[in-house]
Amino acid sequence: MSDFYTDELPIGELAANPDRVLGKDASQAVLHYCSPAHGGWGVVRVALLVPEAHLLFVCPPACGCHGAIAAIEQGYKKKISYLCINDHEIVLGGYEAEIERGVREVMTRIKPRPKALMIFMSCIDDLLGTDHTAAIRRMEAEQGIPLRLARMNPISLDNKLPPGIRVQKTIYEFLDPPAKKDRGVILLGCYRPPSQDSELARVLGLFGFGPIRHPEYCPDFDRFRSMSGSAAALLLRPEGRAAAEDIHSRLGIPWGKTFMAFDKEAILKRYGDLFDFLESLEARGGGREKAASFLAAAKEKAEEREEQVRALLGDARLAIDSTATIAPFNLALALVKAGVNVRRIYANQLPEFEKPSLVELARLKGDIIVANPNHPRKHGPRPAESSASPLADMAVGFEAGYAAAAAVTVPLAFDEQLFGFEGYTKALDALIQAAGAGKSDLRGQIKEYGLVV
Repeated sequence: MSDFYTDELPIGELAANPDRVLGKDASQAVLHYCSPAHGGWGVVRVALLVPEAHLLFVCPPACGCHGAIAAIEQGYKKKISYLCINDHEIVLGGYEAEIERGVREVMTRIKPRPKALMIFMSCIDDLLGTDHTAAIRRMEAEQGIPLRLARMNPISLDNKLPPGIRVQKTIYEFLDPPAKKDRGVILLGCYRPPSQDSELARVLGLFGFGPIRHPEYCPDFDRFRSMSGSAAALLLRPEGRAAAEDIHSRLGIPWGKTFMAFDKEAILKRYGDLFDFLESLEARGGGREKAASFLAAAKEKAEEREEQVRALLGDARLAIDSTATIAPFNLALALVKAGVNVRRIYANQLPEFEKPSLVELARLKGDIIVANPNHPRKHGPRPAESSASPLADMAVGFEAGYAAAAAVTVPLAFDEQLFGFEGYTKALDALIQAAGAGKSDLRGQIKEYGLVV
């Protein structure tokens, strides 16, 4: 590895060239340490958001171990089956016939009978270049249900369709052109959606749109497919980008982008972009004014929580990581502006929408250390749990809690959709609750959340 790349730097120095710590070559070009904070929502669990669907994972035995353990730990083992293929079948291509036999067995044995099926291929299939189009059509005709081909190929991480983005596109490929349209709005990219009475849902309602739609709200496969009649889609996280482009090109559903933020100015900017998008559609008149009034009250509530956090934490050193949120730099920026002593940020990449937050943080508090937890030098140099000198007193996110040996860990997770002022307030409430609870049992928190390394 070049000496140009390193494991950590003060943010004031890093801002000139973030790739030194957060570029792909800073960690992905080498074997790296995987902390106990990794796990949670993998591509299999995302695929199984589709109700009444079953997943057949086709892979060599070792490739399925992590997913199988996760299925047991996280309670969805009855929704997934494994077809393990051997070297002989891979070399000779015989596994294609095995897949069709596997599909027949799944459809015979699984009760109730699945309404849809995804065949998940591991990376060996990409390396072999197999074309499954004809086989998929044949199996759909035979079984009388829709089948889709999904892929799990870590080698494609640098491509336009890495596994996390590809699988979200795949699940929405089950949607067909609708019989009728309505005013619903699909939320794309998020694993868990905001509630139907959330801040976001209420803002959409002021413009005449709703309800918000997400696979989690669909009790059955037919209801899931009816999402295609939605008036629009909102991209809340980058992972849904390919899905947004697909449903726009196939189904004509317009989509807008409004990512998560915590800094109050950034939240208002995101909402401003959302207002512009909604007004480009057939929005109800007066929505912008009503929404601005509603959000002013939500902003005031967030500011009250900031005062509580500032008084409660005092000079306590805080670490934040990217397992807690897709926007750790923006969360750090919000907390620094609120007077919180943020000292460390753990992240292994810098999405485009996070760059302005990094630059502003460097200007406001240039001594914050940005560390890449995947860097080889991060394997080992961690304070012992009994150390009198942890790297932080409190951590937001499991990875920061582990790496900094913090006494208190706020169990926020990357999977949650903390959108708008409501989301920021929930994050602040989590800080208050964790600080009041005292020393955390990090191992217990990780187990309770269901993370699988």
